[in-house]
Amino acid sequence: MLDDRSLAPESRLPAGARQARLMEMLTRNGFLSVAEAAERMGVSSMTIRRDLEILEARGVLTRTHGGAIAIQGRRLEVFDAVEPVFDQRRRRQAGAKSKIAVAAAGLIGPNETVALDVGTSVLALAKELVGRPDLKFLTNNLPAAMTLSGGPSPVYLLGGQLRGPEMSVIGTAATEQARNYYVDRAFIGVSGVIEGGFYDYSLEDSDVKRAFIERARQVVALCDSSKFDHRAMARICELSQVHVVVTEIAPPTHLADALRTAGVQLVVA
Repeated sequence: MLDDRSLAPESRLPAGARQARLMEMLTRNGFLSVAEAAERMGVSSMTIRRDLEILEARGVLTRTHGGAIAIQGRRLEVFDAVEPVFDQRRRRQAGAKSKIAVAAAGLIGPNETVALDVGTSVLALAKELVGRPDLKFLTNNLPAAMTLSGGPSPVYLLGGQLRGPEMSVIGTAATEQARNYYVDRAFIGVSGVIEGGFYDYSLEDSDVKRAFIERARQVVALCDSSKFDHRAMARICELSQVHVVVTEIAPPTHLADALRTAGVQLVVA
């Protein structure tokens, strides 16, 4: 179990992850002191108060003088209705995604066939792998394919409809092609993870993700901490269909417990 000393300072935690930590502390103790939370998390009292205002607006707690109390049976879960633009997502959590990419690259053995899904975390991984001479890549991620084309390993790009500005290849043709291949490892980007599974913004991208999942010996989800307790329109799969989650900060206890129960290995970069 996580203890409060493991909480990262504000410079490392995005607002969503910080709020999930606050909910974990609140659930554990029943009451949250603004002053104590600020001290333990290394942020200002004003920052904690802003977080509590946001959480109260979502109906997961009630603010009191100097802190907050939990609403029984409620847990923070954020629904992301709109997909941020690709360049904006690439800049967000860039340092975390770089750490995740390095750790994910270390999972790949020699002479493997690797499927790379779409998204900014997967693009960061492609940059880590561009120098590998012993791999075969299968992808519907056009930016990743262009990055990898500068390296010595062959790159196979699925055909189909191009979805911009994500620059992903989608559609029936792409999905069926993905099902015609077997890969050693598939790296999947996600927009959110809750106890009920992994989520993505795009229905079409999710179809290709599921095809990669079906045909991979090992499925690895790349998930930075801002995705914890977030879900979106498309449910990709349940937790047990992913073998490994690579992230930069350990998830809240309830989510870590759910991943453990589902048999998912957690790699913290």
